[in-house]
Amino acid sequence: MVEALHWKGSPSRSEDSMRRPTRFDILKGLALMMPVALTTTGSMASAPQDDHDRIVQASKFFESQAWPIIERACLRCHGGEGRVRGGFRIDARSGLLLGGDRGPAIDEKNPEQSLILKMISWESDDYQMPPKAQLSDEEISILTEWVLEGATWADGIGSDVPAEAFEAQVIPDGGNWWAWQPLTEPAVPEVRNPDWVRNPIDAFILARLEEAGIDPAPEADRRTLIKRVAYDITGLPPTPEEVEAFVEDDRPDAYERMVDWYLVSPQHGVKWARHWLDAVRYADTDGYERDRTKPEAWRYRDWVVDAINEDKPWNRFLVEQIAGDELPDRNLETLTATGFYRLGIWDDEPTDVELAKNDDMDSIIDVVSRGMMGMSVACARCHEHKRDPILQGDYYRLAAIFRDLKPYKERMGNAINANNITRRVPNHFGAEGEADFEREKRRYDEDFAKAMIELRERSSSVSGSLGPSPSDAGLVAHYPLDDTEKGVLSDATGNHEGRLLDARFGRKGLQGGALGFDGGDDRAMIPNVARDSFTISLWMQTESQANGPDEDPRWFRGSGLVDGEVSGIVNDYGISMIGSGIVAAGVGNPETFINSPPGFNDGEWHHVAFTRDATTGRIALFVDGREVDSARGGKQSLDSIKQLSIGRMLPGGGGFNGTLDEIRIHDRALDPTEIAAMAFQTRFDDAVVEAIRDSQGDAAADQFDETRNRVLGMKPPSAATTLVLCARGHGPMAPRTNILIRGDAHSPGRVVEPGVPAVLGGLDFAPEPPAHGESSGLRLAFADWLVQEDNRVTWRVASNRLWQHLFGRGIVRSSDDFGSLGTQPTHPELLDWLAGEFGRQNGSRREMARLVLESNTYRMSNRFDETSYNKDPLNDLAWRRDLRRLSAEELRDSILAMSGQLNPELRGPGVYPPLPRAVLETASRPDQAWGRANDKQAGRRSLYVFLKRSLRHPFLEGFDQPDTDRPCSVRFATTVPTQSLMMMNSEFMDRQAARFAKRLRSERPNDLRSQIERGLQLTLCRPPTDAEVDDLMTLINDLQVMDGLDPSEALEASCVLMLNLNEFLHVG
Repeated sequence: MVEALHWKGSPSRSEDSMRRPTRFDILKGLALMMPVALTTTGSMASAPQDDHDRIVQASKFFESQAWPIIERACLRCHGGEGRVRGGFRIDARSGLLLGGDRGPAIDEKNPEQSLILKMISWESDDYQMPPKAQLSDEEISILTEWVLEGATWADGIGSDVPAEAFEAQVIPDGGNWWAWQPLTEPAVPEVRNPDWVRNPIDAFILARLEEAGIDPAPEADRRTLIKRVAYDITGLPPTPEEVEAFVEDDRPDAYERMVDWYLVSPQHGVKWARHWLDAVRYADTDGYERDRTKPEAWRYRDWVVDAINEDKPWNRFLVEQIAGDELPDRNLETLTATGFYRLGIWDDEPTDVELAKNDDMDSIIDVVSRGMMGMSVACARCHEHKRDPILQGDYYRLAAIFRDLKPYKERMGNAINANNITRRVPNHFGAEGEADFEREKRRYDEDFAKAMIELRERSSSVSGSLGPSPSDAGLVAHYPLDDTEKGVLSDATGNHEGRLLDARFGRKGLQGGALGFDGGDDRAMIPNVARDSFTISLWMQTESQANGPDEDPRWFRGSGLVDGEVSGIVNDYGISMIGSGIVAAGVGNPETFINSPPGFNDGEWHHVAFTRDATTGRIALFVDGREVDSARGGKQSLDSIKQLSIGRMLPGGGGFNGTLDEIRIHDRALDPTEIAAMAFQTRFDDAVVEAIRDSQGDAAADQFDETRNRVLGMKPPSAATTLVLCARGHGPMAPRTNILIRGDAHSPGRVVEPGVPAVLGGLDFAPEPPAHGESSGLRLAFADWLVQEDNRVTWRVASNRLWQHLFGRGIVRSSDDFGSLGTQPTHPELLDWLAGEFGRQNGSRREMARLVLESNTYRMSNRFDETSYNKDPLNDLAWRRDLRRLSAEELRDSILAMSGQLNPELRGPGVYPPLPRAVLETASRPDQAWGRANDKQAGRRSLYVFLKRSLRHPFLEGFDQPDTDRPCSVRFATTVPTQSLMMMNSEFMDRQAARFAKRLRSERPNDLRSQIERGLQLTLCRPPTDAEVDDLMTLINDLQVMDGLDPSEALEASCVLMLNLNEFLHVG
């Protein structure tokens, strides 16, 4: 047969054709012959008996010819039961179809292209199986024939199982690992010293200590305890007044009162938000070369702070982040929570968009699995996990849950798709808020209509005796748009005639005719007569969606109403309609933008006015007589444009689809009353009041005046919107998910369904999409599973994290990896008891923290005991309190607190405290890399410092603020020389030491010793000893006598020393 194949493939008798046939020649030859055989077999398919005989013969061929080869050469490495190299089993046909790290072994559609045939041919260094000894030509031809015939399997051979069940059978023995077992309900242990036990936590700790023959350390003194609680809960030092109040409080529940006081402090949320933001790799920028600012990322940070301060239950805290947009009661807050998905790094110009999207997905999976489930699954992106029971299919089942999230971008280009990652949300968004809004709006409409009827009746009764309207003053152009002459746009003032380009007269307007635009090339051109102060007003009507995304309502993105936009930062301006009916306006140099809420594309007539006061730079936007937005821009003449475009953006594109009427331009900024008069089409200026007084008496005039002022003061319910960074779904049907062979974005394997890892039950999800139809509901189904009260991973991980934040390390030290590569719990029964208690407390972190804080375990001192140390040198059994250094944020905030510069304000965009010039020079654009903050803003807590991935604050980075490219669940305190340099000699320390000294001189004037006492009291959280004060007094004297410093400089130097004391830098 081999000779025949060689002859068939070699019609020439050249020397080359006489070579020995390769295995691939054999495969090709069989591939050429098999279609003929298959055709012949296929022609007999009409005969059931013959078809049955063919199957029987194929099964016999497999059993007698193919299986012995597989059994001898393959099963040792791919035979299941722990022998599953490369994630591939060959002892079952389903294993062949499922494949391993490199994908399916058999291609049922094109069997000649099957990977198994490439492997046994040995034609490539990357494809050689079995690796140590080649199969013979005869064996290769047998296996090839078997594959090309359909790889029929014989009953009773190997361990053939359905493909759906196959993966579950390849979970290694790791499935018995402690972390994957159901939660237990451990009984609180009995102890020999029950008097030491304040709550069950103490019983679990003391039982292990008694078993080891170790005594717990005594309780810490009150000053140590309040400092410990203050830092652990708020991240700030207690004030001397707070310390002394606690020390002198002789009530039996003084400690509990102190704990409660700090737990309800707004600063608690600031401290504990940092823990979570580390775990979700929060930053304000995207990273990579451009490192662009993430739009409104700070709103997510503020959501986390608020969630902690309001003690949002842990289950709800997780659900809102994973699926806040899919909740039935979703609102602005829950949409903001989904900004969680947009915190990772993103390259604006990826060379491979598919790879970039998969990298972003990997980052999401990493945060969810490690941060919420305590599982490291990243290895399974490319292959089965080598140590834990995590299959490659598990990884992609998790990916399938999040596949309905729109990515940053769909294709190449250097800009993200803003609509995919942001959303402009009405502040009243949500069923309850919308109902309240509609109620308020109806009430407003009724009151306004009633008042306007009264004003119009009174005003019309004296219209014949009125002179010119005050709003006529300064009118430089008026386009009634009643023209009929082709190509001409008449100005009623006779000064500034315009040109008509394609737009059509004859539409019905508010007063006579109007000008219609089709959203294409239609437009009109008028001279730019408004260069300094101005008011541009018009009436508009449209039902169309406009250009530009709601998420980016800068006027030049939209459909032009009256536009003079010029590319670049120049002296230009314009008004446009954006997205879902947002009216937008702005000026350039500096670029300043204002906009209305959405909804003005409702088919009704709306009055729009845009004002600018060049003396102050103030611009304002009015819709229907009400000011909707304002800002302060530049004061220069807006002279970069010679003409204005009506109905289309000046540079082209951005056509308006609708009708415009009554365009007016004034050379001054009209006041709100004048604009309201135009919008309400009723005069109610002072001339009207006096005319009514003359003709109808004082009572009628006063009544008109009162109603007029009431109307001008009436404000419709706010339809304000907020731009949020958030999840956006693909719609009710999520895109399908393929296993990627070796993690290669361009090598899709089989399709998988959404689900959780097999070791956790392998649950698949097929939910009903939310009623709004914007997403699939998969994330909500997953979130509901994640927060079930009996979920073995969620509540263990959450309880361990809480313990870690209060003791410096968790019961499981590797708090984001409970697998075999992590550490085992020191107190497994306590961990499960805490997990159960967390559920019993309805997910309240505050109650769980209070439980821990009130335990004797937490109150222990850090007193050293040699006997205990020898038995437990790592303090794994918690026989004393571990000393810890302040975190980077705690240290900076404490220094600011000492200097009196700490600003405890909450919320808002990130701030930019000063950076050394040498640090800024490391940026690609030093003058644009970092913003500026005034002294008050520079004193904000470190959580609010703008977190730029490519330019981190050197002080915070130096003291171990983590890299934000990846999640960080545990910070490790390093000791490096640069830390001492920063603490002794840096611009930040010099400034703060000077301000600290200034504070001491202010609080204790003309008394150096008292100043030193106060400084030590602040930094040490206790009264200093006389010896400590004497030492500093001596130092100050030496600095003046020996180094020539003046008294002010000497005090500043001593302040530097006080801020470097170990007792200030550490918490016991």
